[in-house]
Amino acid sequence: MHLSVRPSDFVQAILKLNGKPFSLEGRNWLIPIYDGDFKRIIMYTGRQVEKSTTIAGHLLSRTLLIPYFQALYVAPTSEQAKIFAHQKLDPFIRESEVIKRYYKSPELTDRVFEKEFRNGSRIMLGYAYLNPDRLRGRSADALYIDEIQDFITDEIPVLEEILSHSVHKYRIFAGTPKHLQSAIEFYWRISTQTEWVIKCEHCGKWNILDEDNIKKEGLSCARCGKLLNVQNGEWADAFPDAKFYGIRIPQLIVPWLEWEDLWDKYTRYPRQKFYNEVLAKSYDSAQNALNKEDLLRACGEHENSEEQFDHVEYNRAPMYMGIDYAATQTDTGSYTVVVIGGFVHNKFKIAYMKRYQGQEAEFQNVITDVVRLAQKFSVKRIAADWGVGSGGANAIIRTELAKIRRNNPMDNLWEFYYSANLKELIKWDKQSMKFVISRTDSITNLFLRIKEQKVQFPKASTWQPYMEDFLNIFVDYNDKTGRIFYNKEPNKSDDFVHALNFALIAGLVDRGELNPIIAKISESDF
Repeated sequence: MHLSVRPSDFVQAILKLNGKPFSLEGRNWLIPIYDGDFKRIIMYTGRQVEKSTTIAGHLLSRTLLIPYFQALYVAPTSEQAKIFAHQKLDPFIRESEVIKRYYKSPELTDRVFEKEFRNGSRIMLGYAYLNPDRLRGRSADALYIDEIQDFITDEIPVLEEILSHSVHKYRIFAGTPKHLQSAIEFYWRISTQTEWVIKCEHCGKWNILDEDNIKKEGLSCARCGKLLNVQNGEWADAFPDAKFYGIRIPQLIVPWLEWEDLWDKYTRYPRQKFYNEVLAKSYDSAQNALNKEDLLRACGEHENSEEQFDHVEYNRAPMYMGIDYAATQTDTGSYTVVVIGGFVHNKFKIAYMKRYQGQEAEFQNVITDVVRLAQKFSVKRIAADWGVGSGGANAIIRTELAKIRRNNPMDNLWEFYYSANLKELIKWDKQSMKFVISRTDSITNLFLRIKEQKVQFPKASTWQPYMEDFLNIFVDYNDKTGRIFYNKEPNKSDDFVHALNFALIAGLVDRGELNPIIAKISESDF
């Protein structure tokens, strides 16, 4: 949409910061974010470079200049969303006489997570760390995702669905890079990768700022070592036709940081912290949760085969099926997967693994096949993903099996829901009739069992294509919560991990144990 006034002029004219007029003077690198009218922006920044202030300014410029504009700001946690509201957004609104006089009135909503304006526009705030489902159903014209490096890449398309009915469809993502597998790195790679380049006045070299430009004396040319004038820079796009306008803002170019402080960080900070927070660059320290040797050691000699399944080999033990549904029918990085196994001598032995692709992946075809497999393998419990299957595929599977088995539909299928904050490994949610499980703790339990060979896969040659799902997962760390979590490489599948995890937990619950992490669940809770 063409705006009659430049957004950068508008915010400088009406906003105040700490009692003084808001100014972009000396901040040339921010002007394209305000005025470029890019529909897709990724701000790839160091710490303390006015990232959140810029988001607040951009958000208000669109909300106030465009009538009936709906904006949604999303942070990983509730606390981070509140901090943004209290420290960035509210001060801009409270200190602006123009906003108070022309855009606000007592009858309009003005809460922490929702703010309305006289022009019909609205700002909503939310949080979605490991759980974008809580924001499903909302509609907006602009999606602002802050601290995107702490999101799992697969969560972002779920959040983007809120833009589906908008004519504007602004996406403004921002964060500080961590390592090469994080969500922010994925979006940076598909962006213009725009850099503030500075021409050396002495030797003529154009400098893209990096560690080579850091000298004790000051910001220096990587070729001749002479000092650079940061204000002599200009923006340069590496990939002008990319989907996202991506802008890197390191601490090296901001005017309010003394070089002495930057040099102190260079000599004192751990390498990863300096790269991430000062240089605004990824530092590849991701650790794979499992390696291929772990998986190969856990393989048996049996085939991954329907035809060769013999229940006698499993001592006619109860069999359990895990289902992880594809996030969407069109998501090429996600598949519907089933895993079937049972306990033999306290080892969870996997009898069959299957990935649904092509026409077979249509939900009706999946449902029909799941019911068939449940009968073929004498499956006692199906453990299915709650998010996609709830009320749809799961309900139908329950009903179809109940017709065959003449039992209570709830006996056939249990639903599982991942939580990022659950203190126990597992908890029964009576209200919605599902198991809530700790995503991190339950996957840790699974991986420990694989390493200890308490899970047995089929012969390696018969499930080799699926091994990558386990190798795509790596251990990440959220410095806000102080907890590790499991992330995966963008556009790669991890569905077998979750299907196996659900099947294993269903078996452990059914047997009355959850080792090495124990959760007591009484029969009366079911």
